[in-house]
Amino acid sequence: MPMTHYRRMTRQQAVAALSEFLAERPAALQRLHAELTGHGIDPAVLLDGTPESLTPLWQWITDRRAELAASPEAGTPVEPRQAWPSWARHTVTGMRVPSRTMFILLDGLVSYLAQIIATGAPIATWALGSPEDVHHHLHHYPVLTGAGHQIFVPTLPMVGVARLKRGERSLRPTELAEYATAVIDALREEPRTAAPPDPPVVVVAEPEFFDIGLRADIATAHSQLVDRMVTELAVQDGVAAVQREAHDALVVNAPGWDADDLQRWLQAWFEIRTPFHQEARKRH
Repeated sequence: MPMTHYRRMTRQQAVAALSEFLAERPAALQRLHAELTGHGIDPAVLLDGTPESLTPLWQWITDRRAELAASPEAGTPVEPRQAWPSWARHTVTGMRVPSRTMFILLDGLVSYLAQIIATGAPIATWALGSPEDVHHHLHHYPVLTGAGHQIFVPTLPMVGVARLKRGERSLRPTELAEYATAVIDALREEPRTAAPPDPPVVVVAEPEFFDIGLRADIATAHSQLVDRMVTELAVQDGVAAVQREAHDALVVNAPGWDADDLQRWLQAWFEIRTPFHQEARKRH
């Protein structure tokens, strides 16, 4: 399938991409099993299907951070884009020197996380994200849906592994386990009658910069978190400057990004730190 972003796909293309994503899961999990076995670890013991097992798996991936970036001079070539998992080809517009090992570990983690969530929330189903809303950040993504929620499983693993590759501070040791537990709780709860909240940010592309609008509750109740986000975004590859113009508005000069890149990064950043599932967990 052409390397079209999910949000730009026709419905027919998106249905085919969902099928492709699901078809890739068993092989990706097998590659992860083989990688563990090759390092003397019994995958049947480590990967016991519980959210808690994500913690030692993440530690093992973290310990291999030096292998995530390609080093052609050392015989570790860059993984070509056409060989990336379909979900990465259809969401990530660019990535500096990823190695094959990175995608074996990352895609295996995605498959294992999806397996844990689907097992814990058996009523959840795979579907196209927000098929009728072309402006939604998950429009035509392959998502797990249930109880009014839709989850794009690769988001947190991708953010975590990409940060490891760049040598940045990444996920907390138990963050994936806590996330899986919270998502399972959310997908199993009673459907909400109220409409889901608006996305935390809206990205508008201007000729020479991006205009970012923040959702009112985030701008007001999480102002310090927004300041932290500004600091982290400003040091990303391809970002020249980030300025907070008002409490609910930012201006971003990012010549190396497009609007989808920025929307995806901001969406993932805020969902990790102010996730819907924190409130869901309080109610249980």
